[in-house]
Amino acid sequence: MMITTNFDSGSINIINAVHPQNINLRLRGDNQSCNAQWFHFRLDTTAGEPHKITIVDAGSSTFAAGWSNYQAVASYDGQAWFRVPTHYDGKDLVIDHTPEQACVSYAYFPPYSQARQQQVFTDALTSKRCTHISLGHTPEQRSIDLLVVGHGQLDEGAQKKKVWIIARQHPGETMAQWFIEGLLARLLSNDETAEKLLDESTFYIVANMNPDGSAKGNHRTNATGVNLNSIWHEPSQFEAPEVYYVRKAMHAIGVDLFLDIHGDEEIPYSFMMGGKSSKQLTTRALNFKRHYEQVNADFQVAQDYDTHQAAGGQSCCGSSCSTNNARTIATDYVESTFGCLALFLEMPFKASDPDNQAQHVNPQDICKGLGASVLDTILHTLPAPRCAHGAGSVSNSAPFIHVD
Repeated sequence: MMITTNFDSGSINIINAVHPQNINLRLRGDNQSCNAQWFHFRLDTTAGEPHKITIVDAGSSTFAAGWSNYQAVASYDGQAWFRVPTHYDGKDLVIDHTPEQACVSYAYFPPYSQARQQQVFTDALTSKRCTHISLGHTPEQRSIDLLVVGHGQLDEGAQKKKVWIIARQHPGETMAQWFIEGLLARLLSNDETAEKLLDESTFYIVANMNPDGSAKGNHRTNATGVNLNSIWHEPSQFEAPEVYYVRKAMHAIGVDLFLDIHGDEEIPYSFMMGGKSSKQLTTRALNFKRHYEQVNADFQVAQDYDTHQAAGGQSCCGSSCSTNNARTIATDYVESTFGCLALFLEMPFKASDPDNQAQHVNPQDICKGLGASVLDTILHTLPAPRCAHGAGSVSNSAPFIHVD
């Protein structure tokens, strides 16, 4: 029997792995950070034997409350993922599973590998609608990738709306990149909604804001230990180039709608929140969320951080990222800087109905569906194109302004 993590996003520490019924593991924290939550490991063992895998320090993890009613995911091929029986006693997280094959992987949520990202990019770039730009490099010299999707500029001097969508500022929130995959698949198809959107707008998509943290198996931070969603007011070019270069590109291009895609550890529902800087933007946010709920049954508006905190829960991404500066997180910075609607989407690590296993084969498919269906809501709520006003008008087929 052997446990390995020496692969993309692998993360766990082994205490004891001698007997199938007594495997003891410990969460491995983010490098240069005290955050610990994500796990992803492969088990080579004997098929058909019951296994008891205990993560002994789950109760001291960053978001320990998130383990209640949580079920881990497993896969035999790295493609199809399914929930496995898991329970939490306030201290230990225990996975009870009888693998049907000799090699099985376990993870906090279906991982999203750099290899898969590369394949999705390769497929996207076969479309004339899509252009790739490297905005800069991470601390470990990985590319900060931007996909620009559009039909080019409108005629008669009208200006296209600029829709920015970023994902995976927190690398362990892999559902965010599954969301982007679903969005791209529809946006680059011959779908009528996609065609209408691209007639009126250009999409600027950063599928993975944190490629270093993703590769390392971090949950919350980048390679230098920075929580990227806490420094948008003043990002360091050296410690947080991921935000520095994306923000710089936003200022060069402009922003008319901004979506920041995340995952939440504790709340078992998908929901959206944003800033509250003006009544007009708050009304637009409410309209956006209500329409999204209508087009996708996996999204809802009843539960969010406000209702959760009112009931005694903690906020995992929204207000917990903020300091006294209200522009530290991405949505607040973008909303206050560009005066546009800016929302963050949270998708759950947990299944909303943990007792019904049959509904949770490939939980990443829910995320892909949310990515595809958000296009209906963007089309429904995006303001009409306005007259061109000079700076910031960029065609996806034109040379991109140099931001490095």
